[in-house]
Formats: sequence, C-alpha cells, structure tokens
Amino acid sequence: MERAARMPWAMVAVLYAFGLLGMSLVGVLSPLAGRVTAALGAPKEAIGLTIALFSLPPAIIATFGGSVIDRIGPRRVLMVAPLLLVATDLMLAMSPSIWLTDIAMLVAGFGYVGLVVAVPAALMNTLDGAIRARAMAFWSTHAPAGFSAGLLLAVPFTGAIDWRIAFLIHAGLVAVVLVAAGLLLPAMAVQPESGAQESAAVRLSRLFRAVREPAAVRLALATAMPNMISYGTSLSAVGYLSRMHNVSLAASATTVAAAKIAAIVFGGTVIGALLARNLPPRRLFVAVIVSGIVAQVLLYLPASPLPLAVAGLMLWLFSFGGQCGVCMAMMPALAQGDLKGGALAGFVNQAISIVSFLTPALYFAISGWTGFVALAIGGSLISLVALPTPRRADASPAR
Repeated sequence: MERAARMPWAMVAVLYAFGLLGMSLVGVLSPLAGRVTAALGAPKEAIGLTIALFSLPPAIIATFGGSVIDRIGPRRVLMVAPLLLVATDLMLAMSPSIWLTDIAMLVAGFGYVGLVVAVPAALMNTLDGAIRARAMAFWSTHAPAGFSAGLLLAVPFTGAIDWRIAFLIHAGLVAVVLVAAGLLLPAMAVQPESGAQESAAVRLSRLFRAVREPAAVRLALATAMPNMISYGTSLSAVGYLSRMHNVSLAASATTVAAAKIAAIVFGGTVIGALLARNLPPRRLFVAVIVSGIVAQVLLYLPASPLPLAVAGLMLWLFSFGGQCGVCMAMMPALAQGDLKGGALAGFVNQAISIVSFLTPALYFAISGWTGFVALAIGGSLISLVALPTPRRADASPAR
C-alpha cells in the first residue's frame, strides 16, 4: 500500500499497460489474418474462429474468476496472467497449423480474463477517493485503445517482413511490463476465509453474489451497451469509410486506429477528472450519451464529407470513453458488503464478453446507414435507463 501511495500513477500505468497488451493481441492478429492463414495452409475465414476463441473464457468464467480473485488477491493473478500472454505469443510465433493457433488464442483468453478482472479489483483495493475514480475511468478505455495499438504494431508486418516477429515483439513488451509490475505493485488485501463449517451451497452462492444484486445487473448492462456499439463501430467503420468516401482500406484503417487511441483515452481521462470533482455521474452520462448519438449520425450519414465523418468517429470515441468511464468509476460504490470488487468486475466483464459474441452478427446483418444509427440509439437508451444510482461510497477502498 505504501508503494501505491508514493507512486499511484506509476502503478496505474503498469496496470493499464497490462490491459492494453492483452487486447492488442487481437489487434495484431486481425490485419495479419491473410498472411497467417496462408502460411498455415488454412482458409482465410478460419481466422474468425481463432479470434472468437479469445473472447470465450471471459464470456464463461469472468464472474466465477472475479470471486476467486477476491479470495486469493489480485496481485497473484496479475503476476500469473501475463505469462499466459507470453506463452500465447510464443505459440503463435512457432505455430505450424491453424489448430495450434486456435489453442494459443484460447490460452490468451484465459490470460486476458485474469487481467480484466484483477486490474479493477487491484485499483479498488489500493486506491481511494478522487484518484480511484480517475483511475477506474482511465482503465475503461483499455480495450479499444489496445486493439488500435495492436493494429499499429502489426502495420510493418503486413508486407514482406516475417509476421511472426510481431508476436515476439508483443511477448517482449509483456515481459517488460511484468517486471515493472513486480517492482511497483503493492501487497493487496485478500477476502478472509469463512468458517470451516460453511456449506458448499453457501460458498457457491457467494461466488455468484453479483447476479442477485439488481444494481450490479444494471451496471453490467449499462457498461455492455456502449461496448457493443464501440465493437460494432470498429468492425464497420473502416470498410464503411473506405466504401463511402473512396479511400484505400489501409488509409482508412490507419485513420480509425489513430482516432481511437487519441479520442478514447482523452474521453476516459476527462470524465475521470470531472467525476473526481464530484459532478453528478448521471448528468455526465446523459451528456456523453447525447454526444455519442450525434457522433454516430455524423459518422454514418452518407452526406457527411470525409473530414466530418472522421470528426464524428472521434466524437463517438470520446463519448464511448466517457460512458465507460462513468460506469467504471461507479463500480467501487457498488462493491460493498458481500459484493466484493473482484466479483463485480468479473460480472461486468462477463456481460461485455457476451454481447461481444452477438455484435458481429448484428452489425454484419446491417446494410444501410440508418441501421447503424438505430442500433446505436437503441443501445444508448438502454444503457441510460439501466445506469444505477450508486450507494454512497465508503471512505475506504472496496476490498
């Protein structure tokens, strides 16, 4: 705890880097799909299953994993989960077949679910007050920013350079951050063991406490909807801008990646700063929801010139960072009593992973711009209605 007090933002940076590197693995693989499948003698469409397997562990075990993290402490998980990412990178770099690549991404999914549940639990465990609100809001931006960082890392390897080197570089980055984490992360509180006489049914009930908490269910839904829209926008924006404005896919992809990193991180950071000044979360949420709807119209409206469409994309990404920032900053206030931080973080991330499975089918079924906008409006309104009113947070961090 002393190290966290002395260098809180250094610790936050390390934790954020874990999330960034976890999600960037998908961003690296996506633009290399054609080269990877060609080298492994597999059809190009096979990479779809490979990438989907990354999301399978979070969709199945995140809630359970969060409760386990509460019992063993987030620091232990943060020291082990990155090793699974390194193992994945080595498997991908040496893989002779698509089935081993599939297994590698499944292993990465287990590492990623450990990180996305343990990091929020660690932030709630070690930080207090305004800095915790800002850190949680900042953390909420890691997934789309990480995907974009992966796209940029992969760019040099889309040509003649051996694509396997990209995964070796990724492994090296994970190793560097893991060493930094070992030096900077403090000891963290562990949920005390219950009495030995506690029945198995009671223990199981504690593991899934979040499912029975209405505020937790509402927060999970409020967080999942903007993630669904963001994922769908990521899937559709590159091709849509290229098609509607007659620019190359490479130029469109670079524009989208750069815009995502800048706007999302800025949005989450600004919202965290505003929440740290005790501005009403719901009022902020309404503002970013409205701006997000306007942004989706500007992005997809056929009459928008390319600069206006890109501005709409950046406004949407800012809005997304704000929406998720509000939701994540509310999490410590809900993680009280029997509902611990790890269990709540796991439940929220499981909801996000489940909608991630549904999103590609929804967005690929849409053919016109009105469908994209209608889906964004509907999801945004669901998120607004679902957002809970948090209980007053304790002065001490949620454990």
